[in-house]
Amino acid sequence: MKLYQKYLLLLLVVLVVAIIVFNAKSEELFIKRVDNVLINLLNKQLEREKSEAFAFALALAQNESLQASIKNDDSEKAFKIIQQYMETLNAFSGTQVRTQILSEDFIIFARSWDNSVSGLPLEQYRPDLLIIEKNRKPRVSFEAARRLVLIATIPIIAEDKVIGFVEVIKLFDGLDKFFKPYEIDLIVLLEEKFEDQSVLLRDYDRIDDCIVANEGANIHHVKHLRKLGLSRLRDEGVHQGPQHVYFSQVINNGEGMRIGSFILALSKKKMDIFKAFEEELETLFTYARKDLYYAVKDRITPKGLYKDVQDKDLLRLKDSVHPEDRPEVLKALQKRLEEYSKEELISLLLEIDTHAQIRGKIE
Repeated sequence: MKLYQKYLLLLLVVLVVAIIVFNAKSEELFIKRVDNVLINLLNKQLEREKSEAFAFALALAQNESLQASIKNDDSEKAFKIIQQYMETLNAFSGTQVRTQILSEDFIIFARSWDNSVSGLPLEQYRPDLLIIEKNRKPRVSFEAARRLVLIATIPIIAEDKVIGFVEVIKLFDGLDKFFKPYEIDLIVLLEEKFEDQSVLLRDYDRIDDCIVANEGANIHHVKHLRKLGLSRLRDEGVHQGPQHVYFSQVINNGEGMRIGSFILALSKKKMDIFKAFEEELETLFTYARKDLYYAVKDRITPKGLYKDVQDKDLLRLKDSVHPEDRPEVLKALQKRLEEYSKEELISLLLEIDTHAQIRGKIE
């Protein structure tokens, strides 16, 4: 082989290696970009779930009839109230959540989905309740209770004494449903060290030292991750499988302790579609149909538009109150709104200040 041919061959090898390295680097950067977009999407949805759970719990905690049933030790009355509340909530918003009332000593007083366990003590499963009792502050967090759940807890205080707790509980079916249209599979993991208190998950599938906590988890992903092991995914946050790319996010409880992980699985076919529209990657997620819905739903009316905070509560209550209470609410609302001018009423009813967005974060 002549000298110039050797140089050409060497140049060709260098060029091929450079192309391979460049493509690998570009692929790595693209995956990191997808990772940032997906985790941001996950975090935004988690904030919505937390805010929604808190709002539901707060509305129920302010129910005077419920407070009276707790004072009178009437669990049957409490059960009927929270069942009625859940039916109304589902009818008007399509939201399915679980609600339970706890006594001051952490015993189940009433539960919307199954009142047969009334009287069950929860203290051994819920160390977070001791903290809430002590500081008397509401709390919204992921907790390793009898299973891994999102819980919004609000203490009910009467005559400067905690008489009970209202809790709104969310599983992961809503989050799973949110990601389905994006063709993203969700796997939720709880660390095995919380198994003693999460007794309802003991028979669930395992991956290394974690329990698969969501019933909708795809078994094919579970098998792959079991074969792979979780250490690499934990360390790097991203793993490329044969057909899917996996992205992970830590789950912390209300004390900031790591209790598990969210894993999002995205097919490589979907990744190729995103790559073809890389410039519009964020837009593909940000302006999906459901996000436009949430952008409207999350708008809030500035407090300054209301003459009294009660007016804001009545306006929100009018569409979710139980039918038998609706006439009284509308009567009170009509009387309050007589104090507003036509322009003020339009502002209130349409909530036209589109620049005010919910930005608070619930820890």
